[in-house]
Amino acid sequence: MKQDKLTSLRSTRFGLGVAAAALVTFASAATYAQETMTTLHYATPLTTEVIDVGERPLIEEFMRRNPDIRVEIEQIPFSNYNTRLTTEIRGGQGPDIGRINHSDVMLFGGARFLLPLDAAIAEQGIDTSVFIPGLLDVGQMGGVQMTLPMTTDARVLFYNPRLLAEKGFDAAPATWEELIAVTAAFGGTDIAGYGLVSDSDFALSYNQLGPYIIGAGGTLLSDDGSAAVAAESEGVIAAVEMMQEMVRTGGTTPNIEATSGANLTQMFAQDRLAMMLGGPWTRTSILNANPDLVYGTDFATAPVPVRQEGMSSGSVAGGWHMGIFANTSHPEAAARLLAFLMEPENLIALNANEAFPPLVGGLGNEPWSSDPFFAAFDAVLPGSNVPFTPVARFAEVSAAFGRAMTPVLADPSGSVHEALADFDRQVNTQILD
Repeated sequence: MKQDKLTSLRSTRFGLGVAAAALVTFASAATYAQETMTTLHYATPLTTEVIDVGERPLIEEFMRRNPDIRVEIEQIPFSNYNTRLTTEIRGGQGPDIGRINHSDVMLFGGARFLLPLDAAIAEQGIDTSVFIPGLLDVGQMGGVQMTLPMTTDARVLFYNPRLLAEKGFDAAPATWEELIAVTAAFGGTDIAGYGLVSDSDFALSYNQLGPYIIGAGGTLLSDDGSAAVAAESEGVIAAVEMMQEMVRTGGTTPNIEATSGANLTQMFAQDRLAMMLGGPWTRTSILNANPDLVYGTDFATAPVPVRQEGMSSGSVAGGWHMGIFANTSHPEAAARLLAFLMEPENLIALNANEAFPPLVGGLGNEPWSSDPFFAAFDAVLPGSNVPFTPVARFAEVSAAFGRAMTPVLADPSGSVHEALADFDRQVNTQILD
């Protein structure tokens, strides 16, 4: 009996020893895993609501597939995003990888805040041929890929089918000539045919003239971004002169200097405006102003009218890019995350609740393909681009263009060539010099 108890006691002690050893082993393994795990900091300026349906599920899936990498999302308010990143990176710190607004790629690249991506693209097997070419070009500096496109948008023509029908037009204008004719039909009435705004630094270069400039093959800056060449660009001259002609018809909204995008949306929702350019967010703004409106009956979208019949429609594009920051201690892990997020199916999932995937044929997927609202965007995206070569002082160039063009649109008797020549001189001597 005593022997049995002794055996039992020894067995119990032995069992406890195994269990204790196992616990020590597991604890050591957990500690080792924790110590050897790579932690990436991912920067984004989006709100929690957007992150939770876009980036977060994808990042969690990435971590499941890569258990040796932990990704911490660093959420920075948009209003402070660039300032915070600049301060941190200059101090030798900052995130490993994150979003960069397309207009800031050259600013960050020129400041050496970004790692060139060509090696990572090759090593990770990222297929860059899937991207819309113009958007891929935005991320290049001196022929080197510094960022890759993550999201995009575009501008299309919003029009009121009922108002156009009342003037004898059974379809949206497809060419500049038709656009001028439809606008003229509303001259002298209490309904504006076409809406113009100049209420922000990007209003004219992006929301008003930019789509027509791109469609006409014009450019404000040289290909390498070293000089303003607007006065020498036939496409730029043609687009501004076309807009002047629209103003002369009396059918555009008055007071271009004082009219905002919000004003146009309200006018459009109240049947006081027949046509305007807008982005994918414009539908929400219209319906917020008048929830009773029905797409296809009360408002519709069409590609940006082309200069001549048979030409391809173009538009401006914006959106976010993704880059790897120069201070990262984990470039290989960051490249793996970049490659994962750049997979076409992941870009589609990411943009389903945000914008458009920057992919050739990207809108052929749900939730865009079954919604007729997006057909016009699908038509213009292949030819979309930025209205001028990205440079470090991108916003200042855009603002200068707006200041130069507003007077000749407010008073269409002014010389377009002289206004563009003044723009070129100002940019070349005060911004790019």
